[in-house]
Amino acid sequence: MSEPATGEIPAKKHQRLRMLFLGGTYIYMIFHMSGWYLFKWPVWGKTAMVGVPSLIAGRINSAAIMVILILTSIFFFGRFFCGWVCHLRGAIEFGDWFLKKMKFPQYKKIRDKNVLLNISLNPPLYWTLRIITLFVLIYPAVTLLFSGKAHLDLSPKPLRPMVDLPGYNDKYFGDKSPFNFVMDFSFLHVIMGAAGIFFILFVIGVVFTYFYGQGAFCRILCPYATIFAPLMNLNPFQTKITRVADCTGCRACSRSCPQGIDVSREIWHYDGKVINNECIKCYNCIDACDHGVLADTRKPAFVQITPRKEYIKKPWLNAERRLQVTEALSPAMDVISIIIGGMIGFMFARLGGFWYYVGAITGFVVFRKVSLMIKQKWEARASVRENKAPAAAPITESEVGTTTG
Repeated sequence: MSEPATGEIPAKKHQRLRMLFLGGTYIYMIFHMSGWYLFKWPVWGKTAMVGVPSLIAGRINSAAIMVILILTSIFFFGRFFCGWVCHLRGAIEFGDWFLKKMKFPQYKKIRDKNVLLNISLNPPLYWTLRIITLFVLIYPAVTLLFSGKAHLDLSPKPLRPMVDLPGYNDKYFGDKSPFNFVMDFSFLHVIMGAAGIFFILFVIGVVFTYFYGQGAFCRILCPYATIFAPLMNLNPFQTKITRVADCTGCRACSRSCPQGIDVSREIWHYDGKVINNECIKCYNCIDACDHGVLADTRKPAFVQITPRKEYIKKPWLNAERRLQVTEALSPAMDVISIIIGGMIGFMFARLGGFWYYVGAITGFVVFRKVSLMIKQKWEARASVRENKAPAAAPITESEVGTTTG
C-alpha cells in the first residue's frame, strides 16, 4: 500500500483494483447483514462510523474498534480508507459511472473538464456543513455523555448492523420518527427496506454528484472528513502522493483529481508532496500521469530539475488553492445555504441517522439553485433596463477551461 505505483501495481490497473475494493465493501456488508439477521450470527455488530458516537459515549464495541483502526490507518497512510474502502465512496463512484453512461448534457459539460462546484467560503467556514453534520450524527451520544449516563462498556453488546438504516428495531424509521411501521422479514418488507437504503445512496451518489461534480459528498458534506483531516500531516513518515521524477507540467494530474486538488502546483510548492487534507488516495493523479512522475510513498521527493516558472507565484488560482469552481453566490448566501441544509437534515434525522443526508442534500441543493435562478433573473432584468446584454450564466465553457486548466 505504501509503494503502489513503482512496479507492483501497474498504473492503469489502479482504478480497476479500487473498484474491486469498493465493490468488496458491499459484498462484506451483504454477508454481514445476512449473517446477523438471517442466520443469527451476532458475532460482531455494526462496523461503521457510528463508532464515533460510541467512543464519545464511552462504549467500546465493534463499530468503535473499526473507527480506531481507520484512524490508525490514516495516521500512517492518509485517507486511503476514503478512496478504497468507504461504502459511500462506492455509491459515489457508481453515481459518476451511471451519469457518464447516461450522457446527461449538464453532467457531461462539467465532467469532461472535471468541474467540481463548491461553496466559496474560506476555511474554517469551508468545513462548516461537515461539522454541523457530524454534530447532528453524534448528538444522541453527546447528550448521554453530559447527562452522566455514558459508561465504558467492554461487554460484547454490539450495535445491530442496521442501527441507522431502515429495519432497525424491526421498524422502517428511527424510534423517534413521527411516523413509522413495524417490519418483518417478509419479502415485501425486505424489498421496502432495501429500497429505502438504495434511495439514500442514490441521493448521496447520484443526485449530489449530478449537481456538483464527482465526489461532491466527500468534498462538501462528509462529516468524518473533519475527524480524518487533522491526522493527515501529523506523522512525518505518512505515505503521500509524491513526485518521484521530473514534472513536465502537463497538469493531467490536477485535471483528474476528483477532490479538486491542484496536484501539480501542490508538489511544486510543498517539497514534492501532496499535503492537502482532501486527498483520498484514489490514485487518479498517478494513473493520469503518462510520465510516471507520481507515486504514493513516504520517501523524500525527487528534486525537480526543470524549473516551472508558472508555478512560482502564490497563491495560485484562488486563496484556497483548489481547482473547484465556486457558484456565483455571495458568502452570506453560502452561509445561509449551509444553515438551511443543516436544519433540514436535522429534521430528516428523526427518521433515522442516514436520512439526515437526504434532507441536508435536498435543502442545500434546492436553496442554492433557486437562489442562483433568482439572481440570474434579477441581473438579466437589470441589464435590460440598462440596455445591456443579459448577464452570463455563472459558469461558461470558457470559464471552465480557464479555471481548471
